[in-house]
Amino acid sequence: MSRWLIMGFGLLLEFSLWGRGLQARLIKRHYFFYIYIASVIFFTAVMLLANWTAPSLYDRWYWPLQLATLVTGYGILLEILNHVLAPYPGAERFARFSGLGAFGAILTFALLAPLVAPHWSRGTIIEFERDLRSVQAVFICGLLAVIFYYGIGMGRNMKGMIMGYGLYILTSLVSLAVRSYAGTRFDQVWDVVQPLSFDISLVIWLVALWSYCPNPTPDHMIHLEEDYGALVARTKGVMGAIRAYIGKAARA
Repeated sequence: MSRWLIMGFGLLLEFSLWGRGLQARLIKRHYFFYIYIASVIFFTAVMLLANWTAPSLYDRWYWPLQLATLVTGYGILLEILNHVLAPYPGAERFARFSGLGAFGAILTFALLAPLVAPHWSRGTIIEFERDLRSVQAVFICGLLAVIFYYGIGMGRNMKGMIMGYGLYILTSLVSLAVRSYAGTRFDQVWDVVQPLSFDISLVIWLVALWSYCPNPTPDHMIHLEEDYGALVARTKGVMGAIRAYIGKAARA
């Protein structure tokens, strides 16, 4: 029962977040983020309706809809990348293309998976969700490393977006790891921890995105693109040396 109360409260928070986005005209500024919120509203509403009217449909619909929200969740990462790295066109373009590439790969897999393996086991689905969350965690950690290393300033909107989604991903990863080992014994805990952690993220987003707060204008030069170019050059040099070494070894 507590699970459904938490999800019902979450649905109210989701509608509040979307409504405030309309009122403050934030949707056109952060449209990837609000597409994700719209998908979560649909997921939550369908799950609550299924539980009240046809409980047998809940397990059948849960994972396909959860997979859809996992895919749209990558929109938040694109949103963060686009806004945080906006003053640095080269770095932003690289991050956007790499992010879209990862998103495209995940989306393709999500569309083809039901055709290749229409009868996934519960354990396989949990492992798949854990892998997707791991990729999201790597994205956020990489972005935070760049932000802290170069001292890139962020406004309240981006800080809240990163904090809320990072908290949810971290909680999901820990829960999924424990669930994969503990099995069904962890289900009762999972049923409370998962929606509760998301409700906390929703509260963070509602506060952080109450009004538009742009990122501050950079007050110092950041040679991010030059560093990236140097990294690419060094990587090419190392790969060239490895190929040369392998070629010599093959001829010996």
